[in-house]
Amino acid sequence: MKSHITLALAIFLLCFISSSAQTSFSLPISSVEIHQDGARIVHSGLVQLKTTVCTIEISDLAHDLDFNSISLDMPEGSSLESINFEVRARPSSHTNELSMVLESLSKLDVKTRMLEAVLHTYKEEQLFLSANRSIGSSQEVLLVDDVIEMADFLRERNQSLALDILDVSLDIESLELESAELEARKTALELVGSDLEGVITLVIKNSINYRSDQNLTLKYLTPSAHWAPEYEVNFSSDGILVKRFASIAQSSGISWSSADLTLISGRPSGSLAPSSFQKWILTTTSGYRIIACPSFDDVIEEDFSPKITTLSDDKFPQFSSYVGKSRNRFELETTSIIASDGNPTRVEIDAFPLEGDLRYFATPALNSEAYTTVRIADWSGHKLMDGKAQIIADNTYLGSFPLQRPVIGDTLVMSLGSSPHVLCSRELSEEFSKSNLLSRKKVISTWILAVENTLSDSISVDLIDALPQSSNRDGDIEIEVSASDSGEIDLINHLVTYSLELAPGERREVSLMISVTYPRRSILRGL
Repeated sequence: MKSHITLALAIFLLCFISSSAQTSFSLPISSVEIHQDGARIVHSGLVQLKTTVCTIEISDLAHDLDFNSISLDMPEGSSLESINFEVRARPSSHTNELSMVLESLSKLDVKTRMLEAVLHTYKEEQLFLSANRSIGSSQEVLLVDDVIEMADFLRERNQSLALDILDVSLDIESLELESAELEARKTALELVGSDLEGVITLVIKNSINYRSDQNLTLKYLTPSAHWAPEYEVNFSSDGILVKRFASIAQSSGISWSSADLTLISGRPSGSLAPSSFQKWILTTTSGYRIIACPSFDDVIEEDFSPKITTLSDDKFPQFSSYVGKSRNRFELETTSIIASDGNPTRVEIDAFPLEGDLRYFATPALNSEAYTTVRIADWSGHKLMDGKAQIIADNTYLGSFPLQRPVIGDTLVMSLGSSPHVLCSRELSEEFSKSNLLSRKKVISTWILAVENTLSDSISVDLIDALPQSSNRDGDIEIEVSASDSGEIDLINHLVTYSLELAPGERREVSLMISVTYPRRSILRGL
């Protein structure tokens, strides 16, 4: 009877073990989708599913993965019974070295204490000899030979003790120096600490008796990753060549190697449901008057024909604006190792040519030299994003500037720096004021803007100047502006632009008249 019970128990345990076997795996990273704020990591590999119920532990995952973003691709006939996630300390590569340092420190401590004990013994013997230098009693008659013999002994023994104390002291100092170095190394290793890894435990139920390993794919999001676009714009006689790069950084706790990398603009969505709309609110603000005349030649002293009468300086409230958001995707052709140290890794994405027109940009009120610019109209098909751009002209590095994508349909402008061959100036030609019977005062200023082309080629120049704005909200100040030579007045940005064509060696002057009307008893400031 007893043997039967034992046999039944053995059969039960064998069945239990075979139906709930637990195995551990480390699935390699097959691909990573890197967003500008976060990343989606895909692990894929073979696992053993040879029992009815399998408990699988998958380690070497991102330690900060979003548990709610986890998804599993399992073979047909398998179902997920439970899933658990935890973060564990993974021994770093410095653990063995730290153990060796601690062992060395312990041995040095033992040696130091032994030498200190020997040193103490030597010093005690010195004290004993010093306290017992007298020979015999006061009534005893000593022989000369005995005195000499005792003196020789004391001299030799004290000399030997002094040398022994010196040797032991030097050995202790050497051990203390070695111990201090090891303590410094110990502190450095302790600061490195242990790495963290994510571990997922799965309980999978199988309705099929799998005879071979099956593929399992695990996907999740991690917030500890980002990328930013960077550009290298090369100007030469052959045209414009733009090289696009990605600066990728991550600190998920696992290195990305031999994985397909995909760059996606924006941030990933870990939600199963779409986001809800917020309120879309439109508003208006009150403004002040700015009056502009179409041409300087049409100005009549007391009669100005307004183009635009209302503008505003108010800061608009921050409401939701439902403007379309572009989504760019870049498949990297080469695999790169992205270490989990938070340091950026620069990876080239692609390269493409651009066509642009060379123009000069001059602001005489700010600079006496014009800036060389390249204006690119056909840029929207290249999936440009805002980022840092390095400018190189004829193999000369000119510097970097933030490349900002303009509004769709606008021209992309890139600057190549200032040019000493295009000179400009701005001078006040005349200014006068007068009052009328309505207690109003008017000040009229005329400015002369000049630009000179010292190059041997014809050039196109945009001569730009600023227009004044009023700080008064009640319309006490009225500003009227007019420009010669078909100067284009932009009342939204408060600028006037003269688009000029200059022949080699040509100098051109344009005029800008500004008329300001304000209360006579007020003091006008800023003009």
